[in-house]
Amino acid sequence: MKALTLITTEAGKLDAVAKAVRNIKNGIKEVLIVTGRADIAVFSEGSIKDIRNTIVKIGKIRNVVTTETMVEIE
Repeated sequence: MKALTLITTEAGKLDAVAKAVRNIKNGIKEVLIVTGRADIAVFSEGSIKDIRNTIVKIGKIRNVVTTETMVEIE
């Protein structure tokens, strides 16, 4: 299963959050700093339980304001 998580960060904290996300090893395939409504896009892969655990870890990172995750259904 694949998922895309969009992360919004506190102003001026983009690089620190991106570094912390990149340090999450399990399941994360790619971390991109992006423009638009989100600051960071994270592609992850694994079981739904693995994806959930990754999202929880991301949500606990300091200076993360919001996350939105889209999970592949097919």
